[in-house]
Amino acid sequence: MEYSRRSFYPPRAYDHDGRTNFRRRYNNYYDDNNNWEEMYVMKLFIKKASNINRLNDTFPYFSKGIYRVIVSDESGREFSTRGRIGMPEPVWNEDIEILFSSCPIGQNLTLMVVREHCYDNPGTSTGEVVVGRATIPVPVKVHRKKDRVIELVKLVGVEKKVEADISFQTLLTRRRYYID
Repeated sequence: MEYSRRSFYPPRAYDHDGRTNFRRRYNNYYDDNNNWEEMYVMKLFIKKASNINRLNDTFPYFSKGIYRVIVSDESGREFSTRGRIGMPEPVWNEDIEILFSSCPIGQNLTLMVVREHCYDNPGTSTGEVVVGRATIPVPVKVHRKKDRVIELVKLVGVEKKVEADISFQTLLTRRRYYID
């Protein structure tokens, strides 16, 4: 068995492993070519809603509804969770990722909780009824998680009815993408 003399000596200050040299070459090449695009990503973790049946004006144990959350931004894009069965507190525990090409600070997102397959309401042809709405601001600080609980509002005639709430977590991050 032969030993290399090199392994017996401590590494010199200017010696680097292959990974460090690769990182330097990689960063120098891609930093010289300014083909990077920075995107902002908002992660919205929808946890649960509570007191849905009081807001929905149904008998508390009438039936289990299928609920989902629809989130839309100011440009009109819509993002949705999967439908969850639950009465009176549907639990989603789902992440929604929203990409922004420019800094989204100051923008608001509209959040709606929708009950699906609800054909007993004569006003809906799709079978979806909006249970409650809320407006949430995009976080101001980057890389900081924030847990929140907000009230869901439903318009009944001319007055607003507030009895349900939804809990969620927000996180705004930045990502860099290389463009070919």
